[in-house]
Amino acid sequence: MDRSFLRRSDGTLMKVITSHIGSDFDSLSSMVAASRLYEDAVLCFAGSATRNVREFLKRFGLRWQVLTPRKIDLDAVSMLVCVDVRAASRIGPFASLLGKKNIDVHVYDHHPPVLDPIPASFSLIDSVGATTTLLVELLREKGISLSPQEATLFAMGIYEDTGALTFGATCRRDYEIVAYLRELGADMTMIPSHIEIALNAEERGLLDALVESARERYIRGAKVVFADARIGGYVDGLSLFVHRLRDYYDADVALAVVGMEQRTYVVGRSREGVLDMAAFLGTLGGGGHAQAASVTLTAVKPEDLLPELERRVEECIEPSLLLRDVMSSPVMAVSPGVSVDDAYRVMIRYGHAALPLVEEHVLVGIITRKDLDKARLHGLGSVAVREFMTEGIVTVSPEASVEEAHRKMVLHNIGRLPVVRKGELVGIVTRTDMLRALYPVSLGRREHAREEERPWQEDVSDLLERRLPGWVVPILRKLGRRAGKMGMRAYVAGGFVRDLLLHRPTLDIDVVVEGDAVPFLQSWRNDGCRVAVHARFRTGTIVFPENRRVDVATARREFYEYPVAQPRVSSDSLKHDLYRRDYAVNAMAVSINEDDWGTLLDYFGGRRDLQRKILRVLHNLSFVEDPTRVFRGIRLEQRLRFRLEENSLRLLQNCVKGGLITLLSGVRLRTELEEIFREEYPYPAARRLGELGVWEMLFPGLLFGTGAARCLRRIGALFHRIRRDLPDFGNDLWLASLAGLLEDSPEKVRRAVPDRLHLAPRERMIVERALFERGAAEHELGGRAEKPPSEIVAFLRDVPNATALSWAVATERWRVRRRILLYLTRLCRVRPMLTGRDLLDLGHRSGPHIGDILEGLLRARLEGDVETREEEIRWVLTRYPLGQVERVSRQGISRH
Repeated sequence: MDRSFLRRSDGTLMKVITSHIGSDFDSLSSMVAASRLYEDAVLCFAGSATRNVREFLKRFGLRWQVLTPRKIDLDAVSMLVCVDVRAASRIGPFASLLGKKNIDVHVYDHHPPVLDPIPASFSLIDSVGATTTLLVELLREKGISLSPQEATLFAMGIYEDTGALTFGATCRRDYEIVAYLRELGADMTMIPSHIEIALNAEERGLLDALVESARERYIRGAKVVFADARIGGYVDGLSLFVHRLRDYYDADVALAVVGMEQRTYVVGRSREGVLDMAAFLGTLGGGGHAQAASVTLTAVKPEDLLPELERRVEECIEPSLLLRDVMSSPVMAVSPGVSVDDAYRVMIRYGHAALPLVEEHVLVGIITRKDLDKARLHGLGSVAVREFMTEGIVTVSPEASVEEAHRKMVLHNIGRLPVVRKGELVGIVTRTDMLRALYPVSLGRREHAREEERPWQEDVSDLLERRLPGWVVPILRKLGRRAGKMGMRAYVAGGFVRDLLLHRPTLDIDVVVEGDAVPFLQSWRNDGCRVAVHARFRTGTIVFPENRRVDVATARREFYEYPVAQPRVSSDSLKHDLYRRDYAVNAMAVSINEDDWGTLLDYFGGRRDLQRKILRVLHNLSFVEDPTRVFRGIRLEQRLRFRLEENSLRLLQNCVKGGLITLLSGVRLRTELEEIFREEYPYPAARRLGELGVWEMLFPGLLFGTGAARCLRRIGALFHRIRRDLPDFGNDLWLASLAGLLEDSPEKVRRAVPDRLHLAPRERMIVERALFERGAAEHELGGRAEKPPSEIVAFLRDVPNATALSWAVATERWRVRRRILLYLTRLCRVRPMLTGRDLLDLGHRSGPHIGDILEGLLRARLEGDVETREEEIRWVLTRYPLGQVERVSRQGISRH
């Protein structure tokens, strides 16, 4: 049946008839009987049904069609009719409809009072043997005729729930209705074929005692039910009751200890692969198989044995993937008092489809995007969301298994499952989380052998030990231990992890903390480390001994209120912290906590992208929110020799064509260009930016021609060959590449670019001299005649090194280039061995002539006239005798 039918073709709402989870024949027959009272109602189980009911419907499903909850659109329900149940906790996903003003609820039941009764506008509850009896009585009073098939089904329901009319709760009305049904043509011979009628009063009492004492626990992710009882006589069929107990609680394991007469009986049931019952009870002398086993003991009290069995279950049960391992935490939640409009803005801002509602950390409800859309459509944007929230929502424990969450999500047809511990919201599991967690189950054996157990996790601890420098791992372990003691999770993330997996050297350690990084950072001051804290952004830096630097940040998410804006930041889970990053290869992390050391977390396929050598943005608005990702992407693409994934390249090109990069401030643009021009080989990234039209968009009129290409290629080649011989350019090196970029551009562009980048006066001077004074440099340093080193130094000593480098790569005159490089690699470092202090010690008086002497001494050294300290002393004493100091001071040393 398709969903369009469930909403009715005419758009009207529908009536639903349901019963308790684990529906038996009384439930089924009551639902069918109620359908004769409520015209056009659909029948729907609240969850699972008993085996015999399922088998019956396989044969007669065309006659009585009963749906599953996933076939029902809960928003389309106008009336809910509950039969054979009065506890809200036993109607599965339909509990979410209770308490809603626009839904009429009717209840028909025969059970005793419960702690969580279903709130109903109408109820008919009476002490009879079966709910079917109540409903057939109503049908008879209203004169509604029944077919023989219906009469047969109704008789089955009454017979099953009354133990073939033998249970103590059976009354005269049950006998009368069975007789009435027999008269209508009920086929009583069919009853033994479909229902179990063997339970006598003692058996029913044992089953009730087990249900009454049952306790649920999650152990290593498995749902385990423990029960114990003591009865006077012996009751056969205990294994059947334990099987029913497990089905009733939808548990993975059921374990019952029952004292009967002088013996204690232990029976266990387990789902496949959870607990080997044969081995578990075999230690007590029992027998059976992996999913069902039992043992009989003497001189053992049930109440003494059960705690010991519970302890052993904790040791023996097969560990499962727990929700705490896959859930997102912390959770973005709002107060039920916020307005619809405010909640809507939060949803849009962070891309959620629903928001949990929390008061003092306690979960009180949930609001969906669909609810908010409808409220805003009706002009209710200023109303508090509590008026439209869903209460009584389905939750799960963080200790539950992924399989348990999966069952709940399918059973209740929900897309997200809040994770709650003692009423407090601690996480949330989404469909995406569930798909990842269940991924290995969908693989065949051969595929499973090739895949990771969990595609987003991998143990890379060995890689940490083998690939990192010796001092890094001890520091990471210290950071992880400290985080664990403070109740936090710590990870190395971003480029550090990317380069680790690529086997590239990296020392830029970025640590992300789930929690507040500020107290974590401050705690290291007591260890003698230098710590800088940026409280506003909850980030900082730890400098360990020997100047070992580690950057630490709080796991956070970002929201961009408009394109190119600086992001607003809030603390969040690691998963959301990684999602805010630029490319999937930069969105991986490795745990450094002791209990999870070396576990790689890759939620977004970064490892796969590394293998395919592609760069992929995490979402389609990535470049819109932050256009600087254009530059980072090109830089990474060229450095790693990757390629931009097709969709990401299209999005990048749209960002460029749309002019978003022109909205970047000069400071942010300058930062990105500095990073590009500081690459070992800046030319490939600059060329790629030119191909994509970035230069023309940023600086209209800029020409990236052969001259610019030549300059940038030569800079990379020079640094590759003679990096060690070149001087320290400080923060000026990128300016030489910037000048090279402008080599082919007209003067107007050359003067506009420094303005656009807000260069400081000194930086502007470096670039302008590089561009406009190269002709003078070529004139002074050119020529076939040999140039004395002293003349080269005299011309270049007052020229910034970055400007000189720019001339060297831009000139086509090889002699000029050779002489500039001679200066940069050797001559610029030549100094006299004697100092002014030495000259004073030789007897010269302080005065301007000291500088003149040192200048002459430098020339002598450059020309090779002196080499040793002794030769410098003789040179000074020869040319500047102490008696001629005054004359030297007046005339200088130019003639010498």
